[in-house]
Order: sequence, then C-alpha cells, then structure tokens
Amino acid sequence: MKQKIIAHKLKTDKKLISILKKLPNNYWDFKNENTKEYTHSIHSYPAVMVSPISRNIINIVNKVMKVDSLFDPFSGSGTVLVEGMLANIKTVYGNDINPLAILISNVKTNKLNIHELKKEVSILLEDINYDYNENIDFYERADEYCKKKLQLDITSKNGWGDNAPKYLREYINLNKINFEVPNFKNIGYWFKPRVILQLQMIKNHILTIKNKNIRNFVFVAFSELVRLVSNRRNGEFKMFRMLSVKVENFTPNVLKEFNVILENNVKKMHSFVEACLKNNSISEVKIFFNNVIDLFDIPDLSIDLVITSPPYGDSRTTVAYGEYSRLSLQWLDLFELSEREIMMIDKTLMGGTKFRNGFEFSIPSKTLNKSLEFIKNIDLERAGDVYSFYLDLEKAISSIAQKTKKGGYQFWVVGNRTVKGELLKTDKIIIEIASQYNMDYVYTIDRNIINKSMPSLNSPTNVVGKKSKTMCNEHIVILRKQ
Repeated sequence: MKQKIIAHKLKTDKKLISILKKLPNNYWDFKNENTKEYTHSIHSYPAVMVSPISRNIINIVNKVMKVDSLFDPFSGSGTVLVEGMLANIKTVYGNDINPLAILISNVKTNKLNIHELKKEVSILLEDINYDYNENIDFYERADEYCKKKLQLDITSKNGWGDNAPKYLREYINLNKINFEVPNFKNIGYWFKPRVILQLQMIKNHILTIKNKNIRNFVFVAFSELVRLVSNRRNGEFKMFRMLSVKVENFTPNVLKEFNVILENNVKKMHSFVEACLKNNSISEVKIFFNNVIDLFDIPDLSIDLVITSPPYGDSRTTVAYGEYSRLSLQWLDLFELSEREIMMIDKTLMGGTKFRNGFEFSIPSKTLNKSLEFIKNIDLERAGDVYSFYLDLEKAISSIAQKTKKGGYQFWVVGNRTVKGELLKTDKIIIEIASQYNMDYVYTIDRNIINKSMPSLNSPTNVVGKKSKTMCNEHIVILRKQ
C-alpha cells in the first residue's frame, strides 16, 4: 500500500513537471498582464506577489490533483486569497501578523452588495462635500494660521512637528467648532495642518456608516489616502519624509484624492463580485492573525495547496512592512493597538530577534552555513541578523509543513538577496530545510520580476549614499509533502 502511495505521488510530480516544462521561457514574467484587476489594487502594499502567479499555479495544480483547500501563511494584502476565490476553491486560508494586512485582505475578499455599497458611498461623499463647503475657511486656512499667526515652521519636526495637536486645538477653539484633534507621535511631522483637519473630518463621516463591512471597505480607501497626502517620500516603503522645501510646496487636494480612490475601489469591488458570480464561487475564506511559526488556528494536515511569498529578509534591512503601515494604523485606530505596539510591528516579524555577539548555528542548511561563515568574517552583527531571519524561516517551514496534507504541494515564491556582497540562495536554503520536515523537492521555476512593487535600489550595507540594485528575478520553489 505504501509503495502505491509513493508511486502515485511520483506520477503526480512527473505530470506537474511535464506541464511546467512545456511552458515558454517568459511565461511567468507576465509583462503585459493586468495585475490590478478586481480588488487586487484597492490598496498598495510592499513587495506584492503579482496575481497571475497564483492564478496560474492554481490552474496548473488543478490539472494534476483536486484542490479543496488553499493557504497563504504570509498573505499580506490578500492576492492569493482573491485568486483562490476566483478559482472557487472550497476553503481559502490566509494569515499575517500585520493588522493592516488583515484589514486589507478581509475587505478584498468580502463580496459586498454593490447596490448597497454605491448608495452608502454616494451618501458619504455628499456629506463630506457638504461639511467641507460649509466650513471651507476652517479647513483651508489652518496652514496660514499656523505660519502667520503662530509663526510656526510647519515643515519642522520641532515646534509644529511635535506639538501639532496643541496648536490645532487653539485653532479649533478660535473657530468655535466642535472637532476632536487626532493625537499621535509626530503627527505634525508627517502631515500639514489643513491635511490633518480634512483627514479627521473624512474619518468622522466614515464612522457614521452603520454597516461594518462597508465601513471597513471605506477605511481601506482612507488608509490609502493617508499615505498619498502625507509628507512621506513617494515610492518609499520606509518612513522617509520629503525634503522641507517639498513639504512647504506640497498641497494635496485631500477630498479629490479620496473621491478618486473610493470610486475606483467601488468599481474594482463590482468587477470582483461579478467575476465570483460568473465562476459560481462559494469559497469560504478564513483569515487569521497568527504568528507563522505557530499557526494555531489552521488545522493540521488540512491544506492541499500552499502558495506564498515570504519576506526577503528582516524588516530593518529589507521591506519594512511595519513602517509602511504605521501612519495608516495610527489614523485608523481600529485595532486597540498602543503607540508602542504600532511602532514595534517590524520587530515582531521574521528576523526580529537580535544576535549581537554571535550565534550557534543549528539550521539544517549547508548552503546557509557557508554564506554565514563568509558574512561573519566581515560583520558579525549582520551575520546575526541573517541568522535570525532564517531561524524564523525554518520554524515557519516546519509549521506550514505540519498544516499540509500528505501529497499536498507548496509553492514558495522567493528572491535571493545579497548581504555584504554574499548572495543568499534562499531557494536552495528552503529546499534543504524543508527536507527535514517531510517535504520533498519537486521543481523550481525561474521568473523575471517585471511588475513587483519594490524600490529599484536599496542600501544593503546601511551606509548613507551607498546603493545597490535590488533583485530582478525570483524563484518559485515547488515542494510536496511526503
């Protein structure tokens, strides 16, 4: 019996590999594909795995085995989950440790009543525009008041930047308007006076929406608005502010931006709902807020197919998901998070533990050990950062393997980053680690990164001004549970 099971698995592997080998070399690049359809682009997110990757993986795996359950343990903004629904997979699981990712994923995968959504959005925008026009002087003259009356430099971190709520309360009292001032650390450093007041006004109106699902849908648009009208530099996922001269001249049209974002998101939700109806999708989606090394809420041996793209490395030196989400989380105030908890999100992610004075290597990967020996000779502390990340990755691999059915497949979309001049071959490292957790290596697909949302340059050495090109290709590592 055991021999028959092994033979069946090998036969399935061969069929899968045969299909993959017949595809053109550039098949997985998706250069001309629309990656922003349906609800995929209702909110930006760092290093998103483009939707055609998971869509095509699902279609191909369905040709060799029945897929009733799909799981993305690093689900981020929910790309894989949306594709699972469009493919009408019975049960779709997502998981992430970033509260903003959980919100976006839940909204993306929640099929709303379009008639009710359009009605609520129309009323909301009408109320916001009425409020603005009735109090236009109050909303538009805040910058002038702070600069001329209070003699503040509203581009400075000191004065306005660290005491914005105090000065705004004075302005509100002067205008005799009942208006609560938002208050979080350095709000004035990241937002100008008029922007803060208009954001708070929009938020106040969103809070009047009684339907929680629609309210959260609108809050996702608001979160995107927060990012666009802040003083952060465009194209940055970390917290870097514009130069003061640019902040001075930055006058975003807050209401117009919100209208555009929200109306576009309504269209995307409409197209998503229609696509699900066309495909007769009745998928049950469950999204959890678990640490990936535990995954308490995912049943053991329950997953047919895993599709995921883990972080490239620790947040401090790669993609800082916590930093990216910080302003949105502070403005949304939906998750009962303290200021400290919001600021500490990156430290809760993979590689957050620090090994400052060395480490005892225990990860089952000769490839990683060789790279760490090289890095240790240059910078022991950076070697500790790398070790910390892969130690967490090993725990994640073990946990995800435990949730995968026997014969189930895992597709890991990974990029190989460089640290201290050493290329870290994450694709090979995952294969070596996974072999210790009852996962067999099946095949690797190589693809060029065409559409991925990540900066073209980074600073791998953390030396000011010293930049290197980021990775331009990825590897899709295919594993199967024994």
